[in-house]
Amino acid sequence: MGIRTGRASGPGVAGRVGGPAMVGRAGQLAELESALGLVRDGAPATVLIGGEAGIGKTRLVSEFSRRADGRILTGGCLELGVDGLPFAPFTALLRDLNRHLGPDGIAALLAGIPGATTAGLARLLPELAALPGTPPGPDSDGQSRARLFEQVLTLLEHLADQGLVILTIEDAHWADSASRDLRSFLVRSQQSIDGLLIVVTYRSDELHRTHPLRPLLAEVDRIPWVRRVEVSPLSLRDTSELVASITGAPPTDRVLDVVYRRSGGNPLFAEALACSPDLPESLRDLLIAGVRRLPEESSGSAPCSSQPSATVTPAGRGSVRDDGTSAYCIAAYSRGQARRATDRPSCISTSA
Repeated sequence: MGIRTGRASGPGVAGRVGGPAMVGRAGQLAELESALGLVRDGAPATVLIGGEAGIGKTRLVSEFSRRADGRILTGGCLELGVDGLPFAPFTALLRDLNRHLGPDGIAALLAGIPGATTAGLARLLPELAALPGTPPGPDSDGQSRARLFEQVLTLLEHLADQGLVILTIEDAHWADSASRDLRSFLVRSQQSIDGLLIVVTYRSDELHRTHPLRPLLAEVDRIPWVRRVEVSPLSLRDTSELVASITGAPPTDRVLDVVYRRSGGNPLFAEALACSPDLPESLRDLLIAGVRRLPEESSGSAPCSSQPSATVTPAGRGSVRDDGTSAYCIAAYSRGQARRATDRPSCISTSA
């Protein structure tokens, strides 16, 4: 998370022949570029990007940011307890802004506002309270909260006066209530700012019926300049292109079938399966945690705590082995469909 003004690089996976291409996302990129065009023309625009874990939301935003000109402000929400860390994404981006501009530079952005100091922002970043005459104000009353919201809005407004600003909040499904309120305030106030695009990502598979993000999404959906973009699983053809970009050669039909069936079109899982003899520990833990969060009728009884085993060799050289465990976990996690998840494949052997 942070401020980026140069070209962003995509995530890497060890063991691949080449870096993975971003495939199957032309439509989503076009939506983002369309929203950016509106902002350049002086109109407000917010894009909400939803999709399951590993589907490529961050990669999509990184690619979009790499192509865009302007200041990129990025803050991520953290999974910490029931209600997360207060204002976590805004604290992160303010910390990086302070690193680039310094407290005096931030104070200068607030200049011209009667009585404005960095005291309100010190609630997010205590370092800003070090400026002379800016002791942190009380943080328990509605007045200080309103002052904080207005100062964040003013900071973005003055940054946008200097050039295009893209504000990205990642993993909004983990946002605390204070961050949700501030984000909603900024989206609703966008008409007062020229040159600001807001992008929010969230895991759609995390939004259970009582998730606090659900009513917020329904609320902002009614705002004319807000649009939703769904990042869907890759098609079979897109998965083939992804695997080829990783291994350096087109996969055989058998290898492609196994990778696609086991990954469910999820790029993160497809990348791991295409270049690793075993499902990496981090992904296996992600799958296990995801399946355990599913309703009983969706997750069924999967042996997800056991050791998955899979080998997918580049371009079909060697063999593809599957004990069915990771296939079950991926399918259950990615779709929550018991019928698909319990289709446990037998071992498959292919050779070039």
